[in-house]
Amino acid sequence: MTGYHYTFHKQLDKLLYEYGLSAEDILLQLHREVIDMDLDDRAKLEIIDRIGEANFRVTEGANERLQLEALLAELALLAKR
Repeated sequence: MTGYHYTFHKQLDKLLYEYGLSAEDILLQLHREVIDMDLDDRAKLEIIDRIGEANFRVTEGANERLQLEALLAELALLAKR
């Protein structure tokens, strides 16, 4: 596993298991942070759309960790564009 992926998994574990945050808590905080970021509106819209999709799947009962990992993978791909 590359350093980036290892760090990502450690941080996600910390948020979920040490701090006891739910996926919804994490997604809501991500949404707040994106709103305040210095990005163009189109980039913000794409990120917020992905956050909304992940939140919908979590509220429908999908596995929280898998949804968070999928979201971060999508965001990594967006960042490469």
